Amino acid sequence: MSAELHRRLENLIRFGTIKAIYSAKPFTTVTVTIGEITTAKLRFLSLRAGKTKTWDPPSIGEEVMVLSPSGVLEMGVAIAGFNNADNPSPSDDLNQTIRIFEDGCIFTYDVSSHELTAILPAGGKAILTAPGGVTVNGDTTINGNVQVNGSIAMTGNNTVGGSQLVQGSSHSTDHFSTEANVTAGSISLKEHTHSGVEPGPSSTGGPQ
Repeated sequence: MSAELHRRLENLIRFGTIKAIYSAKPFTTVTVTIGEITTAKLRFLSLRAGKTKTWDPPSIGEEVMVLSPSGVLEMGVAIAGFNNADNPSPSDDLNQTIRIFEDGCIFTYDVSSHELTAILPAGGKAILTAPGGVTVNGDTTINGNVQVNGSIAMTGNNTVGGSQLVQGSSHSTDHFSTEANVTAGSISLKEHTHSGVEPGPSSTGGPQ
């Protein structure tokens, strides 16, 4: 076997780490360190690149496998996703699918508990845009403030466990009742009396 043929066979499949990432159009490229060799700029594998597209670039230092047709590294492509001592697996639970981002954001789905969890870092924000509307089927707990810039229509009962401030008009088409007092300004519905009324059959006292 000639030295050239041996070199090409050796270069068919090589393992290395991402040295640099070059963001560009129509596609981003990377260079890979393989031992003492640094490759030319190579494409890397994306999950989808047709009508459906994904964008999930590898990071510097991530271990990759370089596949090179005919054993020519300059024609190679990088395939990422290998855990090692520097980048260990985030879990050994086979029931979990986990995605951890550089800033600490975590997406987790556990098939044993049927629980989907999304944790954003401090100051993180989630934005959902759905022109056709959003439907939530199930009980919902919100631990925090809610701001609604629009109308709310409720077809069921509403229980408020704390204070409620209405900064506009309020109208009810049915009965309104309370076990506590109702005040309008300084006038109490339970405690006010009518003054300036002569005693007699038509006089008024406290509210009945």
